[in-house]
Amino acid sequence: MQQFLDMSLWQILMLVAVAFLAGTIDAIVGGGGLLQLPLLLGVFPHLGTATPLGVNKAVSAMGNVSSAVVYWIHNPKTRINWKIMASSGSMAVVFTTLGAFLVAYIPISYFRPFVIAILLMILWVVVTGRNSVEIEIQMKGSRRPHLHLSVVSGCIGLYDGLVGPATGTFLLLAHRRILGRSLTDSLGTAKIIQCCMNVGGAAVLLAKGVFLWPLIVMMGTANIAGSALGARLTLARGDSFVRVILVIAVLGTIGKLAYDQWQ
Repeated sequence: MQQFLDMSLWQILMLVAVAFLAGTIDAIVGGGGLLQLPLLLGVFPHLGTATPLGVNKAVSAMGNVSSAVVYWIHNPKTRINWKIMASSGSMAVVFTTLGAFLVAYIPISYFRPFVIAILLMILWVVVTGRNSVEIEIQMKGSRRPHLHLSVVSGCIGLYDGLVGPATGTFLLLAHRRILGRSLTDSLGTAKIIQCCMNVGGAAVLLAKGVFLWPLIVMMGTANIAGSALGARLTLARGDSFVRVILVIAVLGTIGKLAYDQWQ
């Protein structure tokens, strides 16, 4: 609590404004943590990494609920698939929690080059990839797409606990690629899974750090508002809009990770 009281008004307002923008971006394609996390690390350098990471995940969890509700209400196709939630969702949460436990012991620098390579591959798929109908035809030959998605979700969860940026992007593209759903129609279920991942990771990280609940509430409220706005923009503009923002978000993630790696 004392750490919150020591913050300046300017720092609080800046964090709240960034949380709103991060929520808007996160609702569309994921990657809102790219904005929130660096600022939190800059404001609280004396608290290590557990507290900023935990606050970031707690705030993002609140925003993900907001965007999922908007998708649920305004687009029937985004209604939550409980079978996916029970299988791939639970795998993602378990491995996110494991990654959060390990993050204090494994240097993140070991993972960044691997993640950058994956993001470059994702960027190529997004820019030159086939549409969801073609992918759906391809997946008809796959006997266990939900099992494949569970394995991939576990890997994404481990990445989320260890590194974090663009987790929502990875989830969204996994649903599109493996299940053959459009980007827009995949958002509802992906956001709820991401929310559960954030809650699990935040619980572990905040247990190791400082629980700044006033800041979480303020940033979370702004993130909720931003997420609702982002969800409405997505539904109004459709899949092509999501694709453009996705490319921008992936490029931003690659740039940030590359900068951190070679600093």
